[in-house]
Amino acid sequence: MISENQAAQSSYVAYLQFKDSERIRIGLIEPLVKSFFSERKIENYKEISVNSEISDLDFKSVKYFYKNIFDEIKKDGEGKIILPVRYCITLDKNNCSKQCEITKIRYDEITLNIKPVFYFIYLSIDEIFSFLRERI
Repeated sequence: MISENQAAQSSYVAYLQFKDSERIRIGLIEPLVKSFFSERKIENYKEISVNSEISDLDFKSVKYFYKNIFDEIKKDGEGKIILPVRYCITLDKNNCSKQCEITKIRYDEITLNIKPVFYFIYLSIDEIFSFLRERI
């Protein structure tokens, strides 16, 4: 069922709700994300909160990026800037113009000085239902 999330910052992100969402997260989303970042040799990544998910339609507001993507930028003990990689799963294929040659996962990225700091990772409704059908 498509549901409404009143706490969401974006007015443009669709929320799809399943009774057994934890099974989808553990069995489908986490392995997908792990393989995607593993292929990029990225070990330190974190999903943004569901209420903070964004769409390309949200790009009109720069403050959004500071609050939800750049909020964990810090310096290590040697003064080197640490830019944690953030991501969100999107159901909107338009947010993902690229495809990984190895994993075939559709994605797009937001960069800061050519370094990716945020990824959209596309997951289709078909993939979700295929996953659920395989486990019945």
